[in-house]
Amino acid sequence: MPEHPVLAGGLAGSMEILVTYPLEYVKTQLQLQQQASALHAGSKRYLGAVDCFARTVTESGPLALYRGGASWILFAGPRSAVRFGTFEFLASAAKRNGFEGSAVATANGLIAGVVEAAVCQVPNQNIAIKMVHDSAPAGPKRYRSMLHATRLIYHEHGVQAGFFGGFVPGVVKGAVTNCVRFPVYALISDAMKQRNAPEQPLSVSQSMLAGGIAGVISAVISQPIDTIKANMMGLEADTFNSTWGCTTQLVRAGGVRALFNGVGPRAARVFIEVGLQFTLFGAISRRLDALLANK
Repeated sequence: MPEHPVLAGGLAGSMEILVTYPLEYVKTQLQLQQQASALHAGSKRYLGAVDCFARTVTESGPLALYRGGASWILFAGPRSAVRFGTFEFLASAAKRNGFEGSAVATANGLIAGVVEAAVCQVPNQNIAIKMVHDSAPAGPKRYRSMLHATRLIYHEHGVQAGFFGGFVPGVVKGAVTNCVRFPVYALISDAMKQRNAPEQPLSVSQSMLAGGIAGVISAVISQPIDTIKANMMGLEADTFNSTWGCTTQLVRAGGVRALFNGVGPRAARVFIEVGLQFTLFGAISRRLDALLANK
């Protein structure tokens, strides 16, 4: 058990976000591109992930793929620290009381996901998604920076709608992804250790593969919730009166497949993100433990 999960988790989250955010941007644009959206109308609609990526770079430059990314970078350390810190705290408490196994890991991951989403992810993604939506093909393009966007969101939408819109699907999505990721990662990594030496840590490639597979499985399972969440956090959120209302409107307009818009870039991002996070978390934890033990 790592001795400094909060610090290790925070550093891991901050490092991986710079690599993966462009895929998050593309995924979000595709999720917001619903049949009823006025900001992705007619010929301005993206044909897919590659088209979205290429048009964004061609029309606005590569840095445009980081639109809304400042919020993710700001929250990356805290959200990863909260996720890993909560999970490790619960895992340690459960072990002290004699509770172990995949069911316990699932419960711990679910609780860690709820805490992470409520404290960090919901306000972070409200800012980021609104900034991405603002830069849609027919978007108003009003936000000049994260600070400017935050100020306008507060003045125009208030705290609840502006920063905590889509709270229910946001928390549910966080719970689902983490209660899948942690036990699946544990199962895969345990199987890998049995093939090697159980007392030896996984290699970097093994840890990334285990984390990446766990991430992809969680991404596909939770994609419909993530799509609902994105639309309830976007600039057209006031057209939905509830989580269920948003779900039915999206399905009515684009069918069930509309709930899986952007699943490709999200699966790719999550594979890289979770693989890096679990790998960096383990490596940073061991390095921190060694450094602090020598003091």
